[in-house]
Amino acid sequence: MEGSSSEIISSTTDKVNLTEVEGVVQSWMIDYYFASLCRLFRDRSAPEFRKTLKLFESIVDDLETCSHRSDHPTQRTICCFLARVMDGENLEVRYDHVSRITPLMSALPIWESLKEVSDSDLHAKIKTLLIVQSVAVCVKKGDSKLANETLKLLEKETELPAKLQGKLTTIVSKKDAYDQLLMNFTFDQLLENIDTFLNTFSKEGSSVFLFEAALKVVQARHERSEKTSSEQDGSERTPSSTESNKPEDNEEQVNPLVLNIRPKRKLFSKQIHHVWKPETAKKEQTTRKRTSIYKISRRSSVCSDLQSNVSVTSQPRRKWTTEEDRKLKAGVRKYGEGKWRMILNDFEFDNRTGVNLKDRWRILKKTEGY
Repeated sequence: MEGSSSEIISSTTDKVNLTEVEGVVQSWMIDYYFASLCRLFRDRSAPEFRKTLKLFESIVDDLETCSHRSDHPTQRTICCFLARVMDGENLEVRYDHVSRITPLMSALPIWESLKEVSDSDLHAKIKTLLIVQSVAVCVKKGDSKLANETLKLLEKETELPAKLQGKLTTIVSKKDAYDQLLMNFTFDQLLENIDTFLNTFSKEGSSVFLFEAALKVVQARHERSEKTSSEQDGSERTPSSTESNKPEDNEEQVNPLVLNIRPKRKLFSKQIHHVWKPETAKKEQTTRKRTSIYKISRRSSVCSDLQSNVSVTSQPRRKWTTEEDRKLKAGVRKYGEGKWRMILNDFEFDNRTGVNLKDRWRILKKTEGY
């Protein structure tokens, strides 16, 4: 009989460097988690994506600490990029030490560093979408100050075409979230083009050895289960059938991959604690004084964490601001009167309800003649 796994490891320790063997295993794990992250990004599964990303970062950091090098720099860079895009519409999340840099602005220099591993036309298209959406997200959220700062940062750190720069300047000055440019370069289009890049990259440069090996084990397990079930059904139908005299005919052909498979144990608690700690990340540097290893971790503002824990109870009436009135009018122009839920989904009214919008619109119709 073959020896146990511990005996095999002990017998080969003198022949090979065990550290190298462990490095290969970690490399397979990195490939597996990278493939999982690409799939979760395409599925738009943000919670699972962030949990898997934390495991991926931990393995990569451990491998770099042990060997002082990384064999997966491109995969790590892509994951840093995907994390920022996944949080692209959340202006309260920060990946950089500069508080006014939004996730999409942080993603832009990382995408530039991936130019050699992406198709030139696709790279240029995603870059344009990143530039437009960096400004568009701020405008749609009603933060004109941040939109103006983002545009100035783009002009300073990016080769921004003059025509595109002029169009974005007009959008920011008019606070027009429904300009034709923004309709032609949407956030959904950005995600779809990144999906195309991931599909191409995975086919050309990604190894999924662990996934393929696990697939074989599961298939063998199912085949064995089906075979056992069919044999049990046959014995029930013909209880008096004569057994073969040859012992090898009665022996069950067992796939060695399925031997001693134990039920999976839960390695991690399902309880989700505070996600991402900025101190776990490494500093960044590009040609513009950022690091070559981008940090994956993010940090959310404290106020947003506190707000999420505050239960929504009865609140004193708040006066409607001029900005809220402007959004309400724009929403009615776009969707029509009575489409309060669609207007709430598209505009930020700070916890106001559809009834609030309906009452306010009734007042505006009386006072302003709508």
